Amino acid sequence: MRSRKNIALSKVLIAVAVAVIIVIAAVALILLTPKTPPAPPAAKKPAAKPEEEKPAVTPPKKPPAKPTVAKRILVIAYKNATKLPKDKLVPYSTISPSFYSNLTLDALIWAGRYTTNPEWREVIYKVIQKVTNYELPLIWVAQLKRPRVYWEWVKGIYFHPTLVFRINHLEKDPTAPEPGIFRVGATEEPHSLDPAVSYWGFDWWIMHQIYDKLVTYEKEETKYVVPCLAAAWAHTENATVWFFVIRGGVVFYDPWENKTYPLEPEDVVYSLRRVVIMHQDPCWLIETFIDVNKCAVVPLEKFEKIIAKGLVTEFKDKVATVKSLDELLKFFGYEGKIAGVVKLVLKSPYPAILNILATSPASIVCKDVVEAHGGIKPGEINPWVYEHPVGTGPYYLVKWVHKQYLELRANPYYWGKDKPKIKKVIIKLIPEDETRIMLLKKGDLDYAAVPPSLLFKVKGVTLKYGGKTWKLVIKEQETLVIDYIVPNCEREPINILEVRQALAFATPYDQIIKVAHGGLAFKAYGVIPKGMFGFQCDDVIDYKYDIEKAKELLKKAGIDPTKYTITILICEGYKEFQDMATILQAAWSQLGFKVKIQVLSRPVFNQKIMTGDFDINLLGWGPDYIDPDDYAGPLSYGGYRFTEVKVYEVKSLEEAAKYIKLETAKKLTYHDWLVIVGEARG
Repeated sequence: MRSRKNIALSKVLIAVAVAVIIVIAAVALILLTPKTPPAPPAAKKPAAKPEEEKPAVTPPKKPPAKPTVAKRILVIAYKNATKLPKDKLVPYSTISPSFYSNLTLDALIWAGRYTTNPEWREVIYKVIQKVTNYELPLIWVAQLKRPRVYWEWVKGIYFHPTLVFRINHLEKDPTAPEPGIFRVGATEEPHSLDPAVSYWGFDWWIMHQIYDKLVTYEKEETKYVVPCLAAAWAHTENATVWFFVIRGGVVFYDPWENKTYPLEPEDVVYSLRRVVIMHQDPCWLIETFIDVNKCAVVPLEKFEKIIAKGLVTEFKDKVATVKSLDELLKFFGYEGKIAGVVKLVLKSPYPAILNILATSPASIVCKDVVEAHGGIKPGEINPWVYEHPVGTGPYYLVKWVHKQYLELRANPYYWGKDKPKIKKVIIKLIPEDETRIMLLKKGDLDYAAVPPSLLFKVKGVTLKYGGKTWKLVIKEQETLVIDYIVPNCEREPINILEVRQALAFATPYDQIIKVAHGGLAFKAYGVIPKGMFGFQCDDVIDYKYDIEKAKELLKKAGIDPTKYTITILICEGYKEFQDMATILQAAWSQLGFKVKIQVLSRPVFNQKIMTGDFDINLLGWGPDYIDPDDYAGPLSYGGYRFTEVKVYEVKSLEEAAKYIKLETAKKLTYHDWLVIVGEARG
């Protein structure tokens, strides 16, 4: 499948830049993240000896006393575990970027991916967090914050980790400069405004203003999706067939022809198939989970017969079985018109499918418009759609003057309740940081990208206008982006667990946060970031900078570090990773290793990390969609495949033995849960 093989490289490129865009089961979407990574507060070289560690920015709570007896037991039974051949192992796709492999962890990842019971799923991911913290397939360093800088006359601003914000939710103070215009200072040119093509966070943000999806998030909410073009949804008991009731009375607006087209169920099916047929970078998000060839429009009469047998519907914390269309619509509190029903068929049950449908590639395009301008050609982009988006969202594109600016205007036909108060949006493309900051300080921009290293230039800035003194707001926003160290787990001595743990204890986390990230980060503890379903830091090892502890672990590993050279690879042009590498070189040298730093061009760097030709490399990861599988899979998966993985809750070990070969099973704990992973009986 092209999705995870070929997209891995694209995601790695973005991870290197830590401009959160979107990857195989995961990099990034942080709007307007400057190209320049965070720099140290002062241009001083890190001292040869790392500074003494201070408490982490957001320290975890002290782990509670662990129970001696498990109160609940979860069994994960797998069948026919087979390891993929080496030529099929693709980093960030079919295996961890460190080439780490662990059968038990892979079974946990499969169980978390396909189990639909939310309580079991949460426990599984908390155990995955614990395992990745102990085994260290990657050495987890920091979770990033990003500064958002805007004038206080902008009201209602919020930040979602993948969608950022929608401009129709904002307004400007009526006494502000040009209150009907929102002026943004961006760093770079969009790559494409076709949702089937673009895999860049900045593009996704612009398209979020123009297009709608079946479902979306309510402002900064990340736990639940809410209805958008789909007024309601339900699925079969095994959650492989989903039905979406399409909202009526919605139109696409084509500003190029000044014409509207009604939203039809066929547009939904066409949009999803188009993503897969075009087979561009983001296609994996659709083709991995949805069998688009089986998706179809369902006539209302046929749907009434299907739902009469009972379908399951769920929204937020509510779950119900419904047996009529009226009952389904009532469950969602919807009383408006409907355009029809669409059936989506999944390749396997996937609990995060609604999160997938809230991503940019799942945006709904107008079939009639696309077909009138070149249609769909397998494996090719459509040049017209590339920069002529036609959507149902709150704004439409007026013009795109390349390398200068984009202009959006409020859609007069927008169907949503939050009608745009801001009528015009100007997105200025200003790659020079100093120029962008100057325009922001003058009040010529309302919102702009400011690198963390240059925040001092906008702190305390005020502007007198309209008889008032306005302040520039600097808001530090926690992201879901994590930075990590990639140890090659196929090379000696890094393939030894105690050596990886020694390197983790010899990593000066606080110094890295201060110097490499300008203080805009906090410590990471495992594969799942804080703020994500399944995160925990109360039952993990809290690796702190401790050279003596690291030396003890190396002694336990039975190696002489003076006989080894460790080379840290970094990609040229990314200062935060250069700073991190310099700090690690000073720290790890104290263990006796000879530590070198090698700065490579992007093509060479990518070739080496994708083929395993490295000792250590430094990278980062951010979300494509809001689910822990988007992290656990690409960052920790070990290359095993199973014909079946099932999850059971049992009351005793004797009962567990009915499902798995207990004598060879692995037992893991999380508080009062015992999770047993083993080969299925029979």
